[in-house]
Amino acid sequence: MPKAKVRSAIDLNLLKPQGKPEKLPVRLLRWLLATGRYLFVFVEAIVLIAFAARFKLDADLAANKEAIEDQIPYIESLQPYETLIRQTQLKLSNIDSIKKSSLDYPEVLKKIADQTPIGVKISNINIKKGIDDAEINITGQTQLNNDLTSFLMGLKEEATFANVNLGSVGLENEVIKFTLELSAKGEKIYEK
Repeated sequence: MPKAKVRSAIDLNLLKPQGKPEKLPVRLLRWLLATGRYLFVFVEAIVLIAFAARFKLDADLAANKEAIEDQIPYIESLQPYETLIRQTQLKLSNIDSIKKSSLDYPEVLKKIADQTPIGVKISNINIKKGIDDAEINITGQTQLNNDLTSFLMGLKEEATFANVNLGSVGLENEVIKFTLELSAKGEKIYEK
């Protein structure tokens, strides 16, 4: 025989509310009264802080504007010095660019002296400045042909000089007199 089902006297369903369900406007009003007042106080506090900060920032702005206006006459009085400084800077940059593009004459003479053998006597050096190079004429004399050859080859091997040519050679009283023609570039000499 099957067992009889026992029913309990209370029918309890936890998913459904037992009382009457609250309507949405009532729940919203209850939430506003419970937690909304804190939100309202927080927003009001931010508004008051912003309002007070506006006065402070306006005062700071006015003070800074006043300080700037006080400095204007002083800055305007320095205008001639600024003009003079700008002119000086322009002159210095022009001098620097001219110096970089020009030939370093002491260095050219040193390189010629380094290549000159002991037996060669240089009597004259003419340097004629061009746009980006210099034409050099060297007049000298020597007792030995090997000294002249050594001098000529040394100048040709030097990277500073180009177009090294023997202009003229003559023999006078057992002394070889010669003229050399060469050119030197300003950029090669100035780079250090």
